[in-house]
Amino acid sequence: MDDETSILKDQLYAACEDACGEDPDRLFSQDDLMGLGVVAPKDVKKLLQIIQLLTKERLFSPVHFHSGLAWRIRPEAEAAKYKLLATEDQILAYEIIDSAGPEGAWQQDIKKRLNIQDNALRKALKELETKRLVRQFTNVENASKKMWIKFSLQPSARATGGPWYTDQYLDEAFIDALQSVVLGIVKEKGSYKSTGERHARGVSPVLPKKGVIKGGLSEAAIKSKKRSADAISKDDALVSTSKIRKAVRLPLPAGYTGYPTVQEIAASIDQLQVAKGQPLEASHVQELIDILVWENRIEEVKMGDRVGYRAVRISKHNPEDTQLDSEDFWDPQTNGLTTVPCGKCPVFELCEEGGPVWAGGCEYFNQWLS
Repeated sequence: MDDETSILKDQLYAACEDACGEDPDRLFSQDDLMGLGVVAPKDVKKLLQIIQLLTKERLFSPVHFHSGLAWRIRPEAEAAKYKLLATEDQILAYEIIDSAGPEGAWQQDIKKRLNIQDNALRKALKELETKRLVRQFTNVENASKKMWIKFSLQPSARATGGPWYTDQYLDEAFIDALQSVVLGIVKEKGSYKSTGERHARGVSPVLPKKGVIKGGLSEAAIKSKKRSADAISKDDALVSTSKIRKAVRLPLPAGYTGYPTVQEIAASIDQLQVAKGQPLEASHVQELIDILVWENRIEEVKMGDRVGYRAVRISKHNPEDTQLDSEDFWDPQTNGLTTVPCGKCPVFELCEEGGPVWAGGCEYFNQWLS
């Protein structure tokens, strides 16, 4: 190699480094390398000579596409590691593992590509492992596969399952705990607390069991058990004023634009430090949110060019009917039978057709229907 070629080689590599900028994985085609202006225009022969030299020194890593061949630059410190390898099997095996990146390379795939015996491959990998150039890891998709990765890299989330896996097993308890945290954050920031007196429904009195008296009950016995409708209303008022309503969450008004976004939820989780040792990114939080949306526990809210989230099934009609003890703000399940006067009638046990108390002449029904 003459001095001119050596200088052009160094200049082309430096030009590629500058062109990569913040994208170290950028690929360069032949036209891209020619466009850097290092080699004279249309001097393809010189360019190919320099590319060959850079590839031989492991400073260029070739990448094959259907449309042709491209090259990715390799840091000088990484290229120097190839000089530590003594045999061709070690060099080729390390190159395959190096090219696989964070996904790792399957041992059987390495063997197939090198076309060597098992003993030779195991010996080469053992030497690479001893020199701390590669290491073995387990892929969650198939734990029986022997996977190899560069010693300085961490396996990708696809290979290890990301934060949802612990020792190659799906950590369901951790996922459930984080879902509860996400739901709590959405409820906290997607609704507001309202307090005040609770207008509770009256509590039905304890009624005596129906007794069997020969000849029927006397009018005095009936009057002693029967109360007027006004008396019942007064008793219910005393019950309702004696209870104070707990804090209840209510929906925010239409047009509200402060619902938490994915990034804000992720930031809140980071502040709570509930995922210690597990780096949670916005994409991981989005996976939890997608599950909650699918389960119909939270819903998306469009806020201009942003997307927020709020808890679903918050009572939007009558705040007094909001079910206080429901974690997910389920609307109370009510119908006409739950409010009919018979449910709290003090002489219900005496009511029968043709008797002293019957539905056709009930004064409680008159007040309920008025």
